[in-house]
Amino acid sequence: MSADPTVETSGTAVRVAPGTGRSAGALIVAWQHPGTRLISPVGRLEHGPGFGYRFHYLRAAAVEGFQAFLSFPDLSHEYRSERLFPLFSQRIMSWRRPDFAEYLRQLHLDAHATPWEQLARSEGRRTGDTVQMFPVPSVEADGSSTCFFLVHGIRYVTGGPLPVLAPGDRLELRREPGNVRNLAARLVCTSDGAPLGYVPDLLLDHLDAMLGTGPVSLTVEHVNGPEAPPHLRLLVRLAGSTPPGYVPMSGGRWRRWGS
Repeated sequence: MSADPTVETSGTAVRVAPGTGRSAGALIVAWQHPGTRLISPVGRLEHGPGFGYRFHYLRAAAVEGFQAFLSFPDLSHEYRSERLFPLFSQRIMSWRRPDFAEYLRQLHLDAHATPWEQLARSEGRRTGDTVQMFPVPSVEADGSSTCFFLVHGIRYVTGGPLPVLAPGDRLELRREPGNVRNLAARLVCTSDGAPLGYVPDLLLDHLDAMLGTGPVSLTVEHVNGPEAPPHLRLLVRLAGSTPPGYVPMSGGRWRRWGS
């Protein structure tokens, strides 16, 4: 939790006072099947001025095996609150913890990072949990888009330590035809082709939209040492252009449940 005085805590709920600015946005709430390990978008959490926080389910929540979260039992209802819902606030580290500053450093966030920014960057992961969160990428008026993501599956792909990487290093994308779990998977590789991990599944639609418009730029943004949790080891920056009128994570499975 940010040490900024505009942030207040109460139990497991987190409240950001009006005017904190950098908190607005939308996060896709995803569920990982405990058996197949496939990750599916099931909901959308939004935060902004005038409505606080709101959550609704997506069409994709019809995925086999998923059951509505206990705190959001009605798939067709939109839930609203002035405070961040406990299901998500409990995924934010308290600023009172002695390792809070180190945690922000690992996330590549500054000391004034809001709880929302923590969720967006950390993916809201907890050990043994099946819920993940992912920020909806932004698109500028000219169609350009820049987003950051944590490379997935590093410990499985590298099988050991990461190669030497530095901020600004150019990275490459590569398909993995032999990946029977996800035929659309994209490997993140060094400039000389060494595989590092994967593009998050939830970002693949957005990546395809960008690649359909032209080349993209993928570079190292931040690298953590082996002391960091595996999913926080490598943060990268993806930049490119999108088609006219494109809205990320909308339509099809991304639409609201029942729409």
